[in-house]
Amino acid sequence: MSLVRIFTVLFAMCFFSMTLVAEDSSSSFKQQKKLLILSSTGGGGHAAAAATIRRVVGDEYAIHIIHPIDQLRIWSVPYAERIYNQMLQSGWTRSMNFIVRHIAPHLFNTREEKLEHIIGTAIEAFDPDLVVSLIPFVNYPATEAARVHNVPYLLITTDNNLRNWVHGLEKLKHPQFKVTIGNDLPTSRDLLLEKNIPEESILTIGLPLRPEFIEVKDNAKIKQELGIEPNKPVILLMMGGAGGNKAFEYAKKVGRMDFSAHLVVVAGRNQKLFDDLNRLKIHYNNTMSVFGYTDRVADLMAVADVIITKPGPGTINEALAMQLPMLIDNTERSLFWERVNVDVVLNYGVGERIRHPDQIRGLLSSYLEDVGVQKALKAAFTSVPPNRFNGTIKGIIDEMASPLSRYGFKSTTLDQSRVAEVLD
Repeated sequence: MSLVRIFTVLFAMCFFSMTLVAEDSSSSFKQQKKLLILSSTGGGGHAAAAATIRRVVGDEYAIHIIHPIDQLRIWSVPYAERIYNQMLQSGWTRSMNFIVRHIAPHLFNTREEKLEHIIGTAIEAFDPDLVVSLIPFVNYPATEAARVHNVPYLLITTDNNLRNWVHGLEKLKHPQFKVTIGNDLPTSRDLLLEKNIPEESILTIGLPLRPEFIEVKDNAKIKQELGIEPNKPVILLMMGGAGGNKAFEYAKKVGRMDFSAHLVVVAGRNQKLFDDLNRLKIHYNNTMSVFGYTDRVADLMAVADVIITKPGPGTINEALAMQLPMLIDNTERSLFWERVNVDVVLNYGVGERIRHPDQIRGLLSSYLEDVGVQKALKAAFTSVPPNRFNGTIKGIIDEMASPLSRYGFKSTTLDQSRVAEVLD
């Protein structure tokens, strides 16, 4: 056996012994570990996932967030992801599908070295115990940067279609790589397996979900705090964190229908939409509240009877957790990586798609007034598997951020068979 292998094993055993002493010590001092998170300002899902991780790990980790796609400055354009958001707000879905499907892969292929340098520089500056990626397209060069610096890599996906996320991963070399997915689908687990990602590296735990979406709510108190009519059915309209203009069209159509309902419309960061909604005239039997970007989405979902939304994975994931029936806008072409989310909702039987505006009145009537439909929806939600992200992700992070994981050990408990294998 070589001296290098002997030294490696002795070092691991000594380090483990010191870890046990530190854990058994009565001292309250505990060194804070570090997470380097790769995030994005495109849409709202990536930032929401980063906030979820921060909530879940608490003060045990120092967190540093970078936005490598913006740092890449594609075609020398700063803040390219703002352009992405503006295109979605303007409804340029066809153009976005073409760009993401046909142009983006080439752009990222030709910039792999630059991406590896950007992420490698951040690793050197922050010295993390674990790199966590919440974004697509960059993960092969990012894993290479982490591998070179001997830092484990965790990919947390926020979509159910991972076509953009697996880009380049057929070349994956990192030995300490894991990926979490929302559901076992042909567009998620099967795609990863096609890229030769090992089964044991794929963890099905649900998409990122903030803790407030699984907490028990006091609906009467929420309605009082937010000025929502207490005795009317509540229709929630949300079209993504960027506040798509489609929300105005729905608010106008639904608002003029006599449902004696309270409409709640979330405009997100779209100030013009917010202002336009506040000037909107609706049927006198209806009432309406308009919110900009808000951290009370879980509360709004708790008091709603139905949500009209686009097929974005974040909102659908949250509505599933809140057992909120869904009507999904399908009146125009949607982003190709979001289409699978419609199938998820339809397969569970917890919502329907709106293909034409003429369907709105009939669907809302059945969801708000038909007791049989309401009972069927309630029963359908019992077949939806619980989201395990909040209860699982910290344990995954703790294991991967353990110093021993850099030396091939799978947990903080010394694996005697692994030691024997190295000694052999």
